[in-house]
Amino acid sequence: MSKKRPKLEGARIVRAKGGGPIRTVIQAVKKMPTGEFPSLKAGRPLPWEGISERHFIWVSEADWNVRTFMMQPMRMEFRMSDGRTLMYFPDSERLLADTAIEIVEIKRTEDEHRRDPEYAFKLWLAKQVCNLRGWKFRTVSAEKYLAEGHRLANARLIRMDRFTAISAEDYIRLGEAFRHTDGTMPWGAVVATLSRTDDEWSPQGLARLRALIVRRHVRVDIDLRITQQTPVVLTESAAIQLGQ
Repeated sequence: MSKKRPKLEGARIVRAKGGGPIRTVIQAVKKMPTGEFPSLKAGRPLPWEGISERHFIWVSEADWNVRTFMMQPMRMEFRMSDGRTLMYFPDSERLLADTAIEIVEIKRTEDEHRRDPEYAFKLWLAKQVCNLRGWKFRTVSAEKYLAEGHRLANARLIRMDRFTAISAEDYIRLGEAFRHTDGTMPWGAVVATLSRTDDEWSPQGLARLRALIVRRHVRVDIDLRITQQTPVVLTESAAIQLGQ
């Protein structure tokens, strides 16, 4: 950083009461698309500002590596040596499968933050605070992270069926099918099992499988193209529940 920059003397993290977003769509008056996404994984509606954030939410909802997540999770206040207090609102906070906490800044392009030195400085300060807390911090771009492979295309389809009802019969059928495997089944076979009619192209079976992906009961690699042969893995916690 430039030698002319003031030094960080203290930092404070402020969260909303109840653990929800600290900023809402109504409060964020910007000339861009905005809305709310009812997230099953987060257990509440999540605000988004701009298409990139909406797509990032879809990916987080479908990605097994994300246990839960929040948008606009906090306000970081940086007390500087020149007497100013700088404020920064991270776009997202995610609890990952390995229990790590990840703070994410979402941008359309990789170099967007470099065009504004003050904004880049805030990101640098946020990274220092995250390092002190043992959190991960990264900036993701829509042109790379959301466009790589089949990640976004798969997430878009999976999130559409997130609220599909899953019955005890579905869990029993799936458990019995996985008992005869090494914990992995082809996508088509899982759809057939959940169809209740042994139809590997069943729309009902497909919807139930997608709902179980969001629930993290089963895992697929959403970065790859999904076919009838795509491996579907029974998660460790689900296997324990089934006594495998």
